[in-house]
This record gives sequence, C-alpha cells and structure tokens, in this order.
Amino acid sequence: MNIEFMYLNHRGETAKRRIEVDSIEFHRNPGFGYQPGWFVSGFDLDRNNRRSFALSRIVLPEHDTNNVVFRLMTLK
Repeated sequence: MNIEFMYLNHRGETAKRRIEVDSIEFHRNPGFGYQPGWFVSGFDLDRNNRRSFALSRIVLPEHDTNNVVFRLMTLK
C-alpha cells in the first residue's frame, strides 16, 4: 500500500513523503535523535531507498479523518 504524508524530521524540517508501506513496528532504540515509539517503514518512492518514519512526527491535516495514517494513529 502506498501512502503520502507530511513529515516533521528530527531537525524540525517538514517535507511531503511518499512510501510503499511494508511494516509498522515498535523501535526501542531508533537512534538519529528519535525517541522509542511506533514507526511506519517502507520504500521511499522519492528517495529510492527504504526508510522508517515515527508515527508521532507525521503531520496530519485536521480535516482529513479518512487518511489511512490518521486511522492507524487512532487505533487503541
């Protein structure tokens, strides 16, 4: 499944990202300035490499509650 989202990296920069998701996993020691937490991982379609993104740093539009990432983040 491909998803598109705005992402706030550890340097405070926001960018549009597009990935082909292959997993959602909990990282205990993610490194690179990130805290432990849930990450969505997959192939970054723009950077042609596998990447992981912290769910806590995905910026969601307030009006788009049908967004697949919003639905993943609100699961309890």
